[in-house]
Amino acid sequence: MTVNQVEPVGKVRTKIVATVGPASRDPAMLRRLVEAGVDVFRLNFSHGSHEEHSRTFQAIQDINREMGRQVAVLQDLCGPKIRLGTIAGDVAACDLDAEFVLTSNPISPDDPRELTCTYQELADDLEIGQTVLFADGTVGMVVLEKRPGWVRMKVTLPGRIRSNQGINVPGAALSVSALTPKDLADLEWTANHAVSYVGLSFVRHAADVTRLRAELQTRGSRARIIAKIEKPQAVANLESIVAEADGVMVARGDLGVEIDVAKVPAVQKRIIEICHRARVPVITATQMLNSMESSSRPTRAEASDVFNAVLDGSDAVMLSGETAIGMYPVDAVTTMSQIAYEAENLVFSRSHSGRGGWPMTAETCRDCPCGPSGTVARAGQVLPITEAVVEAASQVAATLRARLMVVATHSGRTALALSKQRAATPTLALTDDQEVALAMALYWGVTALHIPEIFDTGQVLAFADEWCRQHDLIDTGDRLVVVRGVIPDNPNHNAILVHEVE
Repeated sequence: MTVNQVEPVGKVRTKIVATVGPASRDPAMLRRLVEAGVDVFRLNFSHGSHEEHSRTFQAIQDINREMGRQVAVLQDLCGPKIRLGTIAGDVAACDLDAEFVLTSNPISPDDPRELTCTYQELADDLEIGQTVLFADGTVGMVVLEKRPGWVRMKVTLPGRIRSNQGINVPGAALSVSALTPKDLADLEWTANHAVSYVGLSFVRHAADVTRLRAELQTRGSRARIIAKIEKPQAVANLESIVAEADGVMVARGDLGVEIDVAKVPAVQKRIIEICHRARVPVITATQMLNSMESSSRPTRAEASDVFNAVLDGSDAVMLSGETAIGMYPVDAVTTMSQIAYEAENLVFSRSHSGRGGWPMTAETCRDCPCGPSGTVARAGQVLPITEAVVEAASQVAATLRARLMVVATHSGRTALALSKQRAATPTLALTDDQEVALAMALYWGVTALHIPEIFDTGQVLAFADEWCRQHDLIDTGDRLVVVRGVIPDNPNHNAILVHEVE
């Protein structure tokens, strides 16, 4: 059995997602970011053309081939961004108790207190007494009066607004769809590019995820879906959304505007906990190392934020402007990797001392939102037998102080289940499906290799032994714990094997 891919089994188990932008889209910079620790590149379809994204996608594929890596691509759809239209004079001062009008009708070009927005039906969707927030929540107004296509509002949170700034209406039942015409056009790009994940904005119900899955299937795409939790309705429907999605993003930017910012940390912890129970990868995102857009060092508060996100159990942490437009993209990735490493060491040391680490066991899965069987309706579904086998394998690896766990998997489910055990022993996953190998780039603690075919257990063991020797991962006397998630001609079997290196 031979394989061209040569990928190191890294020390850091938490995965790093980096957003591509003007500061990072050059192929040489993308390579440096991979070397610094990036596992998934995020292509933000709120910006850039299809041609630009295609060039970036091809550059990432070239890097994977040249470096022997499995770096995945997350295509982040724009979603319905509700923004102000053009304001007279471009800027308007919003003094306390001042009154403004928001309308879908033509406005005076000379009156800065007459406002329009990109979502024409917003005035009709608003109700008297509702709060409307502008400019990332820095300006607030309350609706006083309503007519068809027109509302009158009074400033309750003073400040300044500019043309094209964002609008948020916390708790409002807006009729806008999570998938816009632009998103559907962007999915035509997806059909021609084998991205691993598609991020869905403005999720409020599981039906939003279901619709995107149908659109992807219609276009022949196998991309998995990341549901971005950024609306109060998504928090209220969290369990059903998690059960339908393949992954979740804690999108703290809009979430911090839509709900009381003091509640965001608690909501973050709840989202991560529910994702763990359902065996769904979860990304914590937004402003994690925000100051590193212009500084080579983060603030102490930002370092603590990343550290605590790892302690909470995030499968991945994400950089946005830090790598898209920042001055120090490589430093940001390196810093995030170092912080994650220190946080993981703390958890492992607590686990060894008996104080406990991440509580990831089959017992918790019995209470998860996906039901008593532990089965969820998505690509990463984990079955009860698999849960029991990987929990036992993790315990065996800990007892024997194994150097590595090796899993042979066709779908990636067994690797995902091992990932959620949060074992100190890293996992090497072998799969005969290239798209599955890339998708596993988001799985905590898993390094994936694409192999031509999954053979019997003896051949898998021989390959793992030889590959690990070639890359100085094992020495004589080390132990490998091999888990078979797929066995030829025995699809309903799982197996554990312990190998001591001669």
